[in-house]
Amino acid sequence: MTAGNRVVKITAKTALKGRYLGAIFSSLCLIFSVIIGELLASLVEFVSTEHFYYIFSLAYSIFITVPLLLGLIRYFWRLLFAVEDSPVSVFYYLSTKELYLKAIKLNFSIILRAIPAALILFFPVIAVWVLSQSFIFELINIPIPMWTANLDHLFVFLRTFSSVLLCVFMLKYYMSPLLFVADENMDVNEAIYMSATISKKSGLDFFYLLLSFLGWILLSVFMIPLIFTLPYMITSYAVHVRFAVAEYNKHIEKNETDEFQSFVAGF
Repeated sequence: MTAGNRVVKITAKTALKGRYLGAIFSSLCLIFSVIIGELLASLVEFVSTEHFYYIFSLAYSIFITVPLLLGLIRYFWRLLFAVEDSPVSVFYYLSTKELYLKAIKLNFSIILRAIPAALILFFPVIAVWVLSQSFIFELINIPIPMWTANLDHLFVFLRTFSSVLLCVFMLKYYMSPLLFVADENMDVNEAIYMSATISKKSGLDFFYLLLSFLGWILLSVFMIPLIFTLPYMITSYAVHVRFAVAEYNKHIEKNETDEFQSFVAGF
């Protein structure tokens, strides 16, 4: 079991003390980027269709937002060790072709691991959606059954339930971004593997940490509070991962076995 939420939050507040102004400006880089992406996506929808809005939003998130988010995580990770970078350092993974491609590789590696689980979990959702469409019955030339009118509620329920299960499944990769930025020599697949390994013991603690931030997350919906809540939440995430990795390494040392590999990158 890793350090409790209270210890994590106190450590995060200590790390941010006297450095909140730089943290805010760093977070603004990501926030403004998301706003710009939304405006551009809306423009794309205006000149085309809603489908292109979603396509553009997804592409923008993958190729722009995620590298910026990794840069922001790196900023707060280094802040834990009293390294005060310039706010523009959040563009770190956009600064060179090599770093950018590595960040994109991490993104796609996680996405590819999510696809098989998503296909299985959302198969019932797709099946219900197909049955709710009139063209299926028109295609086989039979009257539309009355019970199809009730499938909309079932579709919404199954979609929500499957989304929750997918999030739970992907929780094991939650450490990957921070492990990725903590050790620049670490391979992307190694970061994902270490996350899946360590999260077996720390995943539940991270879930509780997320629940403890539920109020902050809801407050952040109004966008402006995000300027203050984002630095706090990302720093807490970094602290949690640091404690989790330290606990994992301690466990390995205690068992005195080479069956598992330990991870050390400034932890």
